[in-house]
Amino acid sequence: MAQRSAGNRVGMNHRPHDAGESMSATRSAGRRRLAVALALTASFMVVEVVAGLLANSLALLADAVHMITDTAAIGMALVAIWLAGRPASIERTFGFYRTEVLAALLNALALWLITALIFVEAFRRLTSEAEAQGGIMVAAGVVGLAVNAVAAWVLHKSAGESINVEGAFLHVIGDLLGSLAVVAAGVLTMLFGWKLVDPLFGIVIGLLILFTSGRLLWKVLHVLMEGTPHNLDLLRLCQRLEQLEGVTGVHDIHAWSITTGYDALSAHVTADAAAMMNPDLVLSRLRDVASQEFGIAHVTIQLEDSDEGCAEDHHIEHPQLVGPHHTRQ
Repeated sequence: MAQRSAGNRVGMNHRPHDAGESMSATRSAGRRRLAVALALTASFMVVEVVAGLLANSLALLADAVHMITDTAAIGMALVAIWLAGRPASIERTFGFYRTEVLAALLNALALWLITALIFVEAFRRLTSEAEAQGGIMVAAGVVGLAVNAVAAWVLHKSAGESINVEGAFLHVIGDLLGSLAVVAAGVLTMLFGWKLVDPLFGIVIGLLILFTSGRLLWKVLHVLMEGTPHNLDLLRLCQRLEQLEGVTGVHDIHAWSITTGYDALSAHVTADAAAMMNPDLVLSRLRDVASQEFGIAHVTIQLEDSDEGCAEDHHIEHPQLVGPHHTRQ
């Protein structure tokens, strides 16, 4: 823990050791699950492309193209995890953690591009005489359904812990829904010979891909815009810090995510004269609340005896406690 003093201000910057260990364990588990999912999707990718060409089915080809991008997306997620594990340097003081966020962004944008291509081909086929082979569609769709179900099950747990893995997981979910649509389109084609079923289900697959990628894109943009982590109640954190003995207020507070599971906090905290006699103790208590109770990995706090002369303009309004040790600023 490094401290610096300038007159009546004391600073503290801290990153708990267990936060780094937890991130390393999460990244390792995500890497293993991504490797299994990559093997599954890559194995079925060639089969589905061939089946789509043989069946002359847009729904099946759309799902096949999505499977190809699944393989690329999972591979990119693996590379991002490897880069994120590299140590920090003077040029990149937070290391390469943001590569996982950028990989998720590229995955979301790739899904949108795929959807656009599917829509274009679907509308072209609505006016053509092409007829899909329902039997091949059903067979390939059932196998794809099984492969994607296993891959989704493998990635599910890590998807909740990493926005990078979530991007790959949503690719697989989109493909799972696509396989369902392929099976349904194949059955209807076999039973009724409806030519429009195939392009219409291709459009349905595209809409499903848009739906599954929209939430991911919003989460990625929230991180890149350094929004407050969704799992952090910032107002409750301010009030909890102000409950500590000797603390009179919290201002100029900022909270953001470097990557999933690695949140950062900076804040100015004012304290009374008695607390300023032992600033190390107050800073230690403030750090423990932020890191242990709220799970913040990187904590930077500046302790002050007054907020007069503070040059920061980013004030977060919040209800402040009033009592023997707490006065409104």
